[in-house]
Amino acid sequence: MKKVKRKKKRKVMKKKKKKKPSIRELTIDILKRSKKPLHYRDITKRLKKRGYRFHRKDPERSVYIIINRYPKIFKKTKPATYKLR
Repeated sequence: MKKVKRKKKRKVMKKKKKKKPSIRELTIDILKRSKKPLHYRDITKRLKKRGYRFHRKDPERSVYIIINRYPKIFKKTKPATYKLR
């Protein structure tokens, strides 16, 4: 009888892509670092400085929508000005 050589299967390790933080996560971080409540336009400016790339034409609207979607996280202090709860 002849011995049959078997090929060893190699496991290919796939590189995991790093998950990019969301607008909500970055906004939380920005407000944590800020000592005072911020206007949503200021939050948008800081997101742009950090290099976040928006997919909409109006990034300020994206930030405003996210902030208003999570009232348990963000507290309104003045018109269009928010802080963390």
